[in-house]
Amino acid sequence: MEMAFRTMDDQWKNLIIHHLGSKLKQRTSEIKNNIQFVDLGLKPSYLLDFGGKSLQSLTNLVKDLNSNQLTESKLKAVQVGMDYLVVNPDLFRRTHSEHTDFIKFVDISSNRKKAEVLDKSEATDKVISTCFCIMTEESWDMTLADDINLTSVFGYLIGYPVVYWFDSDSLKSAGNSQDVQHTEVVGVRADGQTDVVYSFSYPDSLSRVLENHVNIWFRNWQETANWRKLFESVSLKNQKRTLTSLVL
Repeated sequence: MEMAFRTMDDQWKNLIIHHLGSKLKQRTSEIKNNIQFVDLGLKPSYLLDFGGKSLQSLTNLVKDLNSNQLTESKLKAVQVGMDYLVVNPDLFRRTHSEHTDFIKFVDISSNRKKAEVLDKSEATDKVISTCFCIMTEESWDMTLADDINLTSVFGYLIGYPVVYWFDSDSLKSAGNSQDVQHTEVVGVRADGQTDVVYSFSYPDSLSRVLENHVNIWFRNWQETANWRKLFESVSLKNQKRTLTSLVL
């Protein structure tokens, strides 16, 4: 059995290096783990925020993983702006049809004295409709509208329970220093190894509003996500931090 696992890990490593390049050799485990999280339904998307060769190379990787029976779900690669994601469209659609209010937008625009939870608006609707287009189109690598907030798009696609938003005319807001609750969903494997499935934050000033929301989101995720195929246990961890940049 150990040899089988080693062979499977080697398959993943070889395919990742073959399609994405040897520069990512040190990140093959990270890439493998996150694609598995998406494949098994632990999260709807994985953002490769460290660059990539091309959309085609990532598409070819996804296809080869499936043809070698290393993944089970119908995954696809997409390009959003200059970044690439591996997404699970079926999980995304299923999640958003079953849970209508599990994501809250937080406005961190610099023209606000403090961060605030956003009510439903034209701006948030534009983010949501863009995400659904990305997930439902057969091939999606079109240019986004100039005023679309990529931070919000990525957060919504990945499935964070709290997503930052800021006005396109006040991009400097992303550089405001704020105390936040840094939150991680951590899984523990049978051999004791730990992996971070989700990592996000929300303003500490909104803890009274958002802490319960995040806890409910986690309990629902814990009950419905297929994490037992990889982990012996999962937990939600919080730590207060001061960040200089409220972005992904």
